[in-house]
Amino acid sequence: MATSRTKATDADIVLRVLRRTRQIRDFRPEPVPDELLNEILEVGRWTGSAKNRQPARFVLIRDRARLDRLAELAPTARHLSRAAAGIAIVMPGENEEWDAYDEGRVAERLLVGANALDLGAGIGWATPSARAAVADLLGVTPPAFVRTFVSIGYPSEAAMAPKSAPGTARRPLADVVRYERFG
Repeated sequence: MATSRTKATDADIVLRVLRRTRQIRDFRPEPVPDELLNEILEVGRWTGSAKNRQPARFVLIRDRARLDRLAELAPTARHLSRAAAGIAIVMPGENEEWDAYDEGRVAERLLVGANALDLGAGIGWATPSARAAVADLLGVTPPAFVRTFVSIGYPSEAAMAPKSAPGTARRPLADVVRYERFG
């Protein structure tokens, strides 16, 4: 049953955050308070997982030299070198399909959590050839591995500039959905 809503609800707020969350890869230099980073990590901790395994572990990286080195090792995560902090998502390496599924869920949730706190976040990854060096740098013991990083910080002015005209950043719903009618 369709209803008419005239005031903002909690659902409206959540849906707006979900629709407005985007990758941020350029940050202002100021540090992010521990309280905000812990809020984001709590979002990660509460993210669902296959069979409720809760496999993800997190390494919070704030050391500038370490962030710079990770940016060198993982070129798709170069934004770590400009971030106030980075979160490495450590997966157990016991079930490739479940790890990939759970890792994607938690990475996106960390991104949304950062956005909800008026922070920026970007997702990057380490290729298989870089994972041993990343594991060594972060003290991760195989079969556990780090493939995905989330960089976090206050977005720069350039990062917040619109990349496209309002309402044009996504394909129309009619272009991405096929409604199947049964019965």
